[in-house]
Amino acid sequence: MFRASPYKLKMFETCPQQYKFTYVDHLSDQYKTAKPYLTMGAHVHNALKDFYDNLEPKERTYKNLEKILRKRWLENRNGFAGVEDERRWGTKALMMLKVYVHKNDMATTPAMLEDYFDTDVSEDVKVLGRIDRVDEEQGGYHVIDYKTGKFNAEDLSELQLILYAMIMAGNMKTNIHKASYLYLPENKWHSIEISPEMYEEAGNMVLEQVELIKQEKEFLPCMNKYCKSCDFLEICPKKEEIKESLDQPGIDKNYG
Repeated sequence: MFRASPYKLKMFETCPQQYKFTYVDHLSDQYKTAKPYLTMGAHVHNALKDFYDNLEPKERTYKNLEKILRKRWLENRNGFAGVEDERRWGTKALMMLKVYVHKNDMATTPAMLEDYFDTDVSEDVKVLGRIDRVDEEQGGYHVIDYKTGKFNAEDLSELQLILYAMIMAGNMKTNIHKASYLYLPENKWHSIEISPEMYEEAGNMVLEQVELIKQEKEFLPCMNKYCKSCDFLEICPKKEEIKESLDQPGIDKNYG
């Protein structure tokens, strides 16, 4: 059984070599390092889950959400370059949560929060993902994926939203009418209306990508804008070319 996820499929599309190091050679435990934006993002997600799980609507204030974030933050402080760097990322997290509370209806209680689900695409392929949130609305259910980075149209993948909707439709046995990314830094929503007809096309795209992965023999590296933060840069065959490109004027070497 091939277990596909939007993240896994996107990695192969972006860089087959990175996919090989991760899913074929299983080198993540050896080379993966903590990164500040991932640590911050995990804390924001967890804080929002606790916020809805543990507080009644009248208690859902920014002050209480801040307390939850600070408590979560103490559980993991890995990946920061120092005190000032940690403070910078902490401030980013607090600011996006403040915007979130002031821009959204805190009386809404999600039907589901932060869990892993999967659904069959074929007899030997499953698609899976961690779903951040599902709300029950008048037209059906609404799948929501939180993003802690700023909106970038170049990185937008509506296929991921359709796959998340398909996963939840398969598990909840009910109508999913909408799927959205919520970009927390600016409270920007990108939503698409979902129809069951979308699932067949999305499923076929998954099967095609899985077949390409199964047939791949070389897993060649592909230079791209994500190389600078890749865990496998030191063992990448294109390491010297990548480092040379990062030294060029105008290249942003920082993430976030």
